[in-house]
Amino acid sequence: MKHLVRPAAAILMILLLITAAGCGGRKNDSPTDPASPADGVYQAAVTLTGGTGRASVESPAQIMVSGGNMTARIVWSSANYDYMIVDGVRYEPEILDGHSVFEIPVELDKDLPVIGDTTAMSTPHEIEYVLHFDSATLTEVTGPDWSSLAPGTEVPVSYATQFRITKYADGYRLIDIDASGRFLVVPQGKIAPKGLPEDVTVLSQPLDRIYLTATSSMDFFRALDGISAIRLSGTNASGWYIPEAKAAMEDGRILFAGKYSAPDFELIFSEHCDLAVESTMIYHSPEIKEQLEKIGVPVLVERSSYEEHPLGRMEWIKVYGILLGKEEEAARIFDQEAAAVEELPAQSGSGKTVAFFYINSSGTVNVRKSEDYVPRMIEMGGGQYVFSDLDSGSALSTVNMTMEAFYTGAKNADVLIYNSTIDGELKTVDELLAKSKLLADFKAVQSGDVWCTGKNLFQEPMGLGQLIGEIYRVLSGDVPADGQLTYLHRLQNGN
Repeated sequence: MKHLVRPAAAILMILLLITAAGCGGRKNDSPTDPASPADGVYQAAVTLTGGTGRASVESPAQIMVSGGNMTARIVWSSANYDYMIVDGVRYEPEILDGHSVFEIPVELDKDLPVIGDTTAMSTPHEIEYVLHFDSATLTEVTGPDWSSLAPGTEVPVSYATQFRITKYADGYRLIDIDASGRFLVVPQGKIAPKGLPEDVTVLSQPLDRIYLTATSSMDFFRALDGISAIRLSGTNASGWYIPEAKAAMEDGRILFAGKYSAPDFELIFSEHCDLAVESTMIYHSPEIKEQLEKIGVPVLVERSSYEEHPLGRMEWIKVYGILLGKEEEAARIFDQEAAAVEELPAQSGSGKTVAFFYINSSGTVNVRKSEDYVPRMIEMGGGQYVFSDLDSGSALSTVNMTMEAFYTGAKNADVLIYNSTIDGELKTVDELLAKSKLLADFKAVQSGDVWCTGKNLFQEPMGLGQLIGEIYRVLSGDVPADGQLTYLHRLQNGN
């Protein structure tokens, strides 16, 4: 729907103008002054001439004004137009309710030559048309008054503590994320309400040009069949363990736009990014967040990794369901996953103890705090986390300890699970012992109950329910002969 090609020099010039203006755009005393309307949403009569006379466009057309730039939403009478060309630039459509819909730059009271390519004939044909927008008919389109929508109804949340969702009339949804902000999701075809509180960021659907740097969020998009909504990634193809994301980058459906701390602003602007989904790492580069917002890109900082309950992490699918317009599907998926975990017979407990860890390059051991979601998964799988009262007093979810302290606390653990997501997967016990010979004395090493996570684990939060089930299988002895599960594999003896 949004054009895909734009001269680089023009982009840089617009970026400079927007930055200098603070993205405020031109303001006028009269909000509907046709010569220079203020930022907002309008409608105006549009006429179409040229072609065979059989095609038409919807009139009045919706016109969006931002920073002095005017964009019109062109709705054709059929779904047979597969692209438009305006001033040498090609624009792609969105097909809605049997209509080809485009967003193109326009001016009022001027004949605008355009080309529409139609597939209605035996072969595609480019046809020349002229659009004309009448300033005398320009009127501002306003949404409902915010106070008229309140009070809303809070969406039930079972495990998550880092977000809240409120439903309002006409499909409006307010997402409130701890330490991140409040975001009003406006349904497609509707206008943001008047009188919104200043701290509320408006997200207008469809959100289909997303810049994603929070890697764990990709799995929520995959679960909702929504990867197509992501246009830009902060991780390159080699960094993805989610096959669908990797394939989308390799074939160009998703472009690499730089990591969170060094984004390609020119590419982000040229691709008309409508939302940046960031992890809390963005707070280490606050100037990046500010610059994204200056060029008109809302920034949502997601906090699913801060959930202490594993099902709380998975429940973030409800947030992404709201963003993608798949609210009911998200609730259904979560309920199914939660039910599968809650029905595990392991809830009664196996009595076995488990250590979850990795050894860093300095030789110290990194383990999870007692209140972290990983120990909670171990408990839900029927085990007991060996470090039952571990808290460093910091905001981090992990603690570093000496090998001697780890030896004391975990030597007699029934099961060891090595976290491979930092320094790579292990395949054999010898690879583990190469990190520390002291591990040879551990009960789990001697009994052969040493497991390793796959690298994909922390890119797939929707797999946490299955991982809990796999922990249960490990503790109950119900594992394949080759020791291979989806998220866990047994370390083999020998080289």
